[in-house]
Amino acid sequence: MTEGLILRERRGGTLLLTLNRAEKLNALSTPLLEELDIALDEAEGDRAVMVVVLTGAGPKAFVAGADIAEYSQLDPEAFDGYQRRSRRLFTRIDVFSKPVIAAVNGYALGGGFEIALCCDMVIASENARFGLPEGLLGLSPGGGGTQRLTRAVGTYAAADVLLSGRRLTAEEARGLGLVAEVVPPDRLLEAAHAKAEAIARIAPLAGVRMRALIRMAQDVDLETGLDREQAELSALRATRDAKEGIAAFVEKREPRFRGA
Repeated sequence: MTEGLILRERRGGTLLLTLNRAEKLNALSTPLLEELDIALDEAEGDRAVMVVVLTGAGPKAFVAGADIAEYSQLDPEAFDGYQRRSRRLFTRIDVFSKPVIAAVNGYALGGGFEIALCCDMVIASENARFGLPEGLLGLSPGGGGTQRLTRAVGTYAAADVLLSGRRLTAEEARGLGLVAEVVPPDRLLEAAHAKAEAIARIAPLAGVRMRALIRMAQDVDLETGLDREQAELSALRATRDAKEGIAAFVEKREPRFRGA
């Protein structure tokens, strides 16, 4: 593990990235955004990394939102630059080529909730709290909160969260389909790693294609989605990994996928 604003820890095919500003509740400063972008670059280019897990340092917060001390001092041009950088980074997580799991400990507010909404799945500790409280500050979300939350839970549930500024408990978030699993705080990383290991068992190319299909399903009509799904299946069937997977199933052994 290396020290800095982003801690990196490898466990098999899983890369754990920890946002390391516990004293500031892992608030999203410009340097932290820059380091996270670099860490994602490294993960993208590392064939040994199958799954990325994002979490926050300390027991209190995943990410408590923007760094208000920095945010409040920005002139209009710098403010727009900060928002563009945040949006690019969040979109990058959304379209990342490898599965990304958010392990949410404590507060996931504002940009923290928006990051979680960009991930493929969320594992939450029992003390996790999710919210988009920007309206209580006279602002609105700027990193996709209105758009991704509405796509994830529907208009009425999104309006309840956004227009009240209220915080969802982990169980409420699970009830809305935003959280896959709720665990005690001391089991959070264990549960996230277990989920990552399960994901890493599938063929890498199949995971990439299915992730893209899941994302696309929100934006296209059913027939278009079905056509793309069929095309991806045909393409995957021709890969070495598909041949290996079928052979391993017939021979009752574990497959040895190579990402080709």
